Amino acid sequence: MTDIPTTGPCPPALTAEAMRAADRYTMEDFGVPSRTLMEVAGRGCAERIREAYGPLDGDTVTILCGKGNNGGDGLVVARHLFSAGAHVQVVLAAPADDLSDETAHNLTLLRTLQRESADADRLVIEENADADSMAGQEGAALYVDALLGTGLTSALRAPIHGIVEWLHEQSAPVVALDVPTGLHSDTGEALGTAVAADRTVTMAAPKVGLLVGEGPSLAGTVDVVDIGIPAFVMDEAAEAPGCVRQTTDAAVRRWWPERGRDAYKYSVGAALVVGGSPRFAGAPIMASRAAERSGAGYVTCAGPKTIRSTLAGSTPSIPTQPLPTAADGGIDPEGVCEAVAESRAEAVLVGPGLGRAESTERAVRRLVDTTDRPLVLDADALNALAGHADDLLPRADGRWILTPHAGEFRRLVEGEVDLTDRVRVVQEYAQRWNVVLLLKGSPSLVAAPTGRTLVGSTGTPALATAGTGDVLAGQCVGLLAQGLSPLEAAATALHLGGAAARRYARTRDSRSMNASDLVEELPRATAERLGRRAG
Repeated sequence: MTDIPTTGPCPPALTAEAMRAADRYTMEDFGVPSRTLMEVAGRGCAERIREAYGPLDGDTVTILCGKGNNGGDGLVVARHLFSAGAHVQVVLAAPADDLSDETAHNLTLLRTLQRESADADRLVIEENADADSMAGQEGAALYVDALLGTGLTSALRAPIHGIVEWLHEQSAPVVALDVPTGLHSDTGEALGTAVAADRTVTMAAPKVGLLVGEGPSLAGTVDVVDIGIPAFVMDEAAEAPGCVRQTTDAAVRRWWPERGRDAYKYSVGAALVVGGSPRFAGAPIMASRAAERSGAGYVTCAGPKTIRSTLAGSTPSIPTQPLPTAADGGIDPEGVCEAVAESRAEAVLVGPGLGRAESTERAVRRLVDTTDRPLVLDADALNALAGHADDLLPRADGRWILTPHAGEFRRLVEGEVDLTDRVRVVQEYAQRWNVVLLLKGSPSLVAAPTGRTLVGSTGTPALATAGTGDVLAGQCVGLLAQGLSPLEAAATALHLGGAAARRYARTRDSRSMNASDLVEELPRATAERLGRRAG
């Protein structure tokens, strides 16, 4: 699993184009030569490799290099590992005449080192390699993938394809430089075949593809090497389309205010949860409990009067409000709108367990079309908007949070949508609908209408159980009611929900977790992550 750092505000992850722009700025405006950037990058990668796998003194390290700058990074790594005592075998997947200028320069430096070294037998350089020439290679203690970096947009071709297939058959650990070869650095899609790395050492910032799609599975543990690009340059680059920022404990601590000494239940957030049906009475219960555990001072759970006794019996600390039912068993549209209008709630969640009765769907659309309250729309509320999203959602004015999974999202957009590039899709529809869009998945993404996008850094397979979506929606409304912006509320809910699931899995089998377990872990995970003290 990719190990994303949990310090700093919201560190960026960049697309290939944004990273190139940051490189260009550093070289052209700051006057840092490209050879210097490559040297710093390669030296930093060698240091990370030695930190992770020991000094490697006397061990054989095979470094697979392409003809571009990623191969040049690999040649710098080779030079530093050789100088540290490793037996280094460099395998170039191209003739020397085809190398880029910077890569050719570093090959010259490596050959000079080989020629002048007293123990040159520790350094072997093979040019123009392919799968056939690799077949007789003796096994190494470590492999370094420096074949292809960012910018790959099509399936691998020979000889790279064959070398990657050969690498799959090796048993020693693999370290990829920047991104595993064959991985789309923006979308996380494996383009045919791709290197499955145990560790990826990436330059300046993670590439978006390391965090989404198949990236986390193929990248292994991700280390970031600082190559000297100024922080403000990276921040500016991160505002480009397709880029994201990662949720962190530090960011959540900044967004979520402490309670004042004179706080009382209504001053720290009143939230209303509208949901439930005879078949799905548990969903609004989970959501209401999550809103309460997320710090909202006064949470009300409103559902059809036919299930009020169930709601009241399951949530003794949460007042309930019965909603009138319609002839088809759904909730009455007028009754819902009145309940919201008369509520003291500063934020309203609509959807968990509502069901799909025709009257219920009309009630959701009526509410969305008339209310002035900040909303969180989840589950069946989203289904009710299918076919009406473009008409009703733009009036959100950026104040609403939508929390669809992929199926609900596809229904909202009324047709097939290619989710290969999930980041750009979520950015497009957040802007189109003028909402904060939390697209659940692995990982989940949160985008604001401005394009600012956050990726959850604490997700875990433990969340793959019924009811965790209701918990997430409840967290969102509880945090929104406390005054966090919609983007901050959604990102905080995502971050702390994942942290709670990880905390559960530390001492118990993650497959055993249910939604109630997740709710009970929220206060503990919050205290651990944010360093909050009682009182």
